Formats: sequence, structure tokens, C-alpha cells
Amino acid sequence: MKKIKFMFLVGTILLAMFMFTGCGSTTVDLNKYMTIEVTGYDSRGTAKYTFDRKSFIEDYSDKIKINSKKSSDTASLGLMLGMSPAELLLDSCVKYELDKSKELSNGDVVTLKWNCEDNLAKENFNVKLKYSDIKHKVSELKEVDKFNPFDYVEVSFSGISPNVKVTITPNYEQPEMQYISFSADKDSRLKNGDTITVTALISKSNEEKLAEKFGKIPGVTKKEYTVESLPYYVTKVDEIPSDTMDKIISHGESVFRSYVERKWAKPENLIDVEYIGNYFLVDKNPWWISSYTELYMVYKISAVNPEPEQPIEFYYYVCYSDITASADGTCTVNFDDCKVPQDGLFTSESFKVGKYKYMGYETLDALFNNCIVPKINKYEYTSTIKNAEQ
Repeated sequence: MKKIKFMFLVGTILLAMFMFTGCGSTTVDLNKYMTIEVTGYDSRGTAKYTFDRKSFIEDYSDKIKINSKKSSDTASLGLMLGMSPAELLLDSCVKYELDKSKELSNGDVVTLKWNCEDNLAKENFNVKLKYSDIKHKVSELKEVDKFNPFDYVEVSFSGISPNVKVTITPNYEQPEMQYISFSADKDSRLKNGDTITVTALISKSNEEKLAEKFGKIPGVTKKEYTVESLPYYVTKVDEIPSDTMDKIISHGESVFRSYVERKWAKPENLIDVEYIGNYFLVDKNPWWISSYTELYMVYKISAVNPEPEQPIEFYYYVCYSDITASADGTCTVNFDDCKVPQDGLFTSESFKVGKYKYMGYETLDALFNNCIVPKINKYEYTSTIKNAEQ
């Protein structure tokens, strides 16, 4: 009885060794199990591949074994899950892809390229993989007439650069357009010079309906459009024409003189209003909610304080937001919406000499520190003010 048990144990071990080591190398021809099929219409064909996994496993279920000395943890796990060595070989060593699969025309050549783990197959399964790239010349696509769907689409841009958006308006009175939709790769936050690509989208089923009902399908599915000639935000003082800058300087002075006439006890004590330069701020992030640009026009004010009577000098600003320019360089300034020094609940932009209050700043440094410095994290700024410490 002990001898019988011993012989049974030896037989079991030999069977296991045979299952895991096999009898020499097995050559596997992968190409014979791969087919390529192209369907659809000329210029709109789609290629797909099919690997006959079922036939492969049936053909090699008794021929492929696992090399127990070299097998990986993945192979061991696969066996635990009930996968055969042939299945494990395919999943771990055999990979492939088509070089192109869409927008195919008759005459195109589609190539299936293998990317196999030859060494892994040899070490873990004692298998030599045999394969070569498979080329398929497209000839089976149906011939139908083509039309350009973009002949029936209006693509328009609106807004101010660099915050332009795109609108796509198909003409659905054209019957064929009922089966097509459109999308743009970018539809907002655009600037002059940007190019977008609009794609005509059509499902396979709708393409079939078009071909059956109208005898034609889209011959073009993409078109590029360029943003151009739209108004843009001025981002440099040099972009403002000299005549426009003269108007801004003059307007800023008139704003201050109007304030003097309305608020000073003795307007005649104003001696001089001198424009000394500007601070120009541009938002670092153009996708803004508040102002994108701010132009602080700075004036040096000379006057005489009534009591105690003494000469005074201080600084006043008038700020203009979001100056725009058209394609020909003509600037537009919103003179009705300018910002000037004012006192608020938590801020003060005034000072006193005796009992007289003046809106503005006693020093240029004070103006800079209060108006510009708090915005430096959000805005880039340039200055034309000479002899300023900034």
C-alpha cells in the first residue's frame, strides 16, 4: 500500500512538471488569427481589428505551458483565477494597434503593428512569437456624393480681446444639417490672432441616414477660423494715440477743477494743475470679473491754503478703466466712469491743513502705496512718472 501511494505521488509531481515546463519551444503564428475590417463610406471609413481569441485558445490549450522557474506573480494569479496558459500568454505578451482607424478613403493603407513581449513569452511560456505587420489596402468603402457642412454654418466672434467668445449657428433649414452638430476646440477666452478648430459631429447611424435619404455625406469635418479685427483692451500706454492721451489728460484736469469749484471754500486759491505722468495696471489673469486695466493719471496740485495762509502742494489722480481700441487703433475711453480720491468707511484719501480738507495725497509715495501697492499681486504695472522713487 505504501508503494502504491508513493508511485501516485511521483506521478502527480511529474504531471505538474509537464504542465509547467512543457516539451521544448512552441512557435505561435499570431497573424493567422488577426483580421482587419473597414466599414462606412469613402472618406469616412472606420477600421477595426479582430483577434480570434477563441480559436487561438482552442489551438494552443494543450501546447502552451508555464515555465515554473520563470513565471511571474501575474501568471500565478491568472492560474488561480482559472485562466489557461494560452490566455495568460495573450494578456501578458501580445499587444497590437492600428496606425490609423478613422476618416479612411478607398486606396488608403491601414497597418496593424504588433508590440509583443518576445522575451517574456520565451521565458515564461517557452513560446516563440511569430508575427509581422499586417497591411490592409482599403477598397470596400461605399461611394457616395460629398457635401461641405460648413457651407451652411455661420461662425462668429464677439467680445473684446482677450475675452472673445465664439458662436456657432448652423442653418437648420438645410435638411442635411438636421443630422449634424458642431463643436469648437476653444469657445471662449480668445484673443485676436487665435485660431480655433470647429468639428462637424455625426454619428454612424446619422451618416447612414444621410446616405440613404440624400445620397451624400459630409466630405469635410473640420475647419479652422481665426479671431481677427475685434476690439481689444489697451495693455500699454504706447498703444494710446497721442490725441487720445491729450483728451484724457485734459479730462482729468477738468475733473479736478470741477471738484474745486464745487467743494473748495475759495476756488480762487488754486494756482496750478500739472499732469506729471501715469501708472498703468494690467491684470495678470485676463479672465477677470472687475477691471482688466486701470490707468491712473496723476496730477501735481499747487494752491494756497486760506488759514493758516500758506502754499501747499499735493497729488491727485483720475483713474480710467478698460480703455479699448478698434482694429484701426482708434481708442474708446469711458469718461463717464472714472475714479477719483474719496473717503470711505475704512479708507481715507484726504488730508487737512488747518481746518481745510483736501482730497488727494500729500506725497507721491503715499499715493503709490495706497493705490498701486495693494494691487501688485493681481496687476502688472508700469509708470511714466519721472523722479518717482517707485
